[in-house]
This record gives sequence, C-alpha cells and structure tokens, in this order.
Amino acid sequence: MVQQPTSGRGKPFVALILALGGFLAQTQLTHQILTVMNYDRPFFVIYVTQSVFTVSVIIHLVYLATTTKDSISSLSKGLNITIAQRLRPGSSSQLIRFPYLRFFLIVLTLTAGFTTPTLLWFPAMLQASYALLIWNTNAFFAYLISVTLLGRQHQHRKFAAVILATIGVVLVIYGGSMVSGNNVLHTRLPSRSVGDLLALLASILYAGYQLFYDTFIEPPLVPLQALDAFSSESTPLIEEYKDAIYPSPYGLESSFWTSMIGLCTMSLLWTVFPVLQGLGVEEFSLPTDSRTVLAILGAAFSGAMFMTGTMMLLASWGAITTSVTSLLTIVLVFLTDLMLGAAISIWSIVGSLVTAAAMLVLADSSLVSSILVPATQESDA
Repeated sequence: MVQQPTSGRGKPFVALILALGGFLAQTQLTHQILTVMNYDRPFFVIYVTQSVFTVSVIIHLVYLATTTKDSISSLSKGLNITIAQRLRPGSSSQLIRFPYLRFFLIVLTLTAGFTTPTLLWFPAMLQASYALLIWNTNAFFAYLISVTLLGRQHQHRKFAAVILATIGVVLVIYGGSMVSGNNVLHTRLPSRSVGDLLALLASILYAGYQLFYDTFIEPPLVPLQALDAFSSESTPLIEEYKDAIYPSPYGLESSFWTSMIGLCTMSLLWTVFPVLQGLGVEEFSLPTDSRTVLAILGAAFSGAMFMTGTMMLLASWGAITTSVTSLLTIVLVFLTDLMLGAAISIWSIVGSLVTAAAMLVLADSSLVSSILVPATQESDA
C-alpha cells in the first residue's frame, strides 16, 4: 500500500468556507423557489437536494485524480480500506471481509438522522414564530447531550462559546424582525406553538445526528504499518491493494458518507410522494419553467456543498465546535441582506459581533490548531 501524506494544514478552513458558502447559496435559492417563484413543493426540493449529495464522492475523486498523481482506482481502494476499518475499528485481520450489514445500518441511521430534522424544519418555517432561532440552538443541545448523555468532560471554553453564539443569533434574528416592521408573532399562523415545537425537535435531532457522526468517525484507523504486516501474510491483499492510497486524503471519507446519504435518499424517499399526495399534504408536480429548474438544481448543488463541508468539519473539529462555527451562517445571511439594501438595526450588528466573539473564544483550541498544524498533530493538540 502507498502511504498517504497526512498533512492537513488549512484544509478544515477550506471545508468551513465550503459549508458556509453552500448554506448561504442554498438558503437564498430555496427562499426564491418557495416564495418568489411560487413553487410550493418543499418535500420535492428536499428530495432533489439530498439526492444530489450522491455526486459528492465522485466529484472529490475526480478532483483528487486531476490535481494529484493518484488514480481514481488507487484512491477508491484506499477508501474501501478506510471504510472497512471504520466499520470494524482496530481489526486488520478482517480487512477483506467488508461488513455489509453494519454498513447498511450506518447509512440508514445517518440518512434518517439528517433527513428527519430537515423534514421537520420546513413545516416549522411556515408556522413557528422564531423557527430559525430555535433551529440554531442545536449547538447548545449538542453540548448538553455530549456532557449529560455521552459523559464527555465539561469544558468552560466550549460552553461559553455555545452560549455566546446562541445569544448572538438571538440578537441578529430579533434585530432583523424589528427592522422589517413585521412582528412575526402576529403574522404567523395561529398554530405557531406547534411550529416552535417542531423547530425545537428538529434542533435536538440534528444535534443528535452531529454527535452520532462525530462519535462514529472519532476512533483512529489502524496504522499503515499494521496493515502492511497483515498484507505480508495475505496474498490477495498484496495483489489487490498494493497500490491503494491509505489513509484516504482529507475529507474523502466524509464525501463518501455524504454520497451514501444521497444514494439512500434517492432510493427510498421517493416512496413518500404518493402518501403525501394521498393525504393532501403536497401534490407532486415537476417545475414547468427552466428558471425554476435551474434554481432547484442550484439549491441542490449548494446543499451538497454545505453537507460535504459540514461532514468534513465534524470529522476535523467535532460536533460542538462545528455547530458553533455553523452559526456564522446567520451572520452571512445578515451581511447578504445588508449588501442587497435591506435595513439593519443596532441589535443585528451587536449580534453579529457577539457571534464572531464566540469564534474567538474557540480560537486557541481545536479550531485554530486544526487549521495551522498538520493533521498528524491534531490528536495531540
């Protein structure tokens, strides 16, 4: 097997840009689709967006094959070893026997863990008074679950960052609603309490999803030396995997799991369309104009960017740090509205500064260390 250089200097920062940029584009395009273009088919938009996740690993493999000397075949073989090791931690003796049952269970769990809060989020937006605010409390719930249920050590720095970021989001959203002149408490539907409850449940489930993936991806892989020792006793491994790139390049495993969520969504979620139509929840109909089609595709590929970047960050920084940094998306939406000429309030400005301060609280922990030091040193940072 071929040793893969493990220097990851700056790559999590690239993943952060990918996630933030993808979220911003997806948010703006989805808003245009559901409101301005009047294509009120949120479930169909979700289905298309998550189905497009499937191309993530393909694009990543082509990118690596184009920018490096590694072939797609070598990268794929190394990825196969990485996934097998992830599913059977610490077991080099069962490298060739891929654990298909565990693989399918993990893919189903990841798909359900991501899709369920997403499906709850859309009706919450239509009914909740502060759905966006409640959704972004997932950073707080991620920290709470990790300490109370998973037994992880309480860290004052991360807790302070979570609280600061949440306060910042409150100020940005509350300030924005004041400037718009629309008190959302009075313009929403009478069932806003139901919407708030859906948003809260979605936030908790999304926090649980992030922690599940964080816990799943956390155990270290078997070192290359151990696999080489095993390969010396296994002729099939020597012949089939001698040119494999292991461990996989930064982010490739995360791209793979993102693609599996997309493939699972595309294969299973279409069965819900007849049910939704039968219940009168959403009538299935394809968009009829090219402008809407292009907007949906743009939102879908932007969503794939966001998801892939987020999965990479979860693998690099963990659930809590990732959820806190993800709150920067609220600030980006605020800045975008500002550039588009929307009115702003002092509270929105203060909220953005407070959210940025939360990033600084994390500055000398895993956030900066994962950006500035090679990946081989990250576990010691």
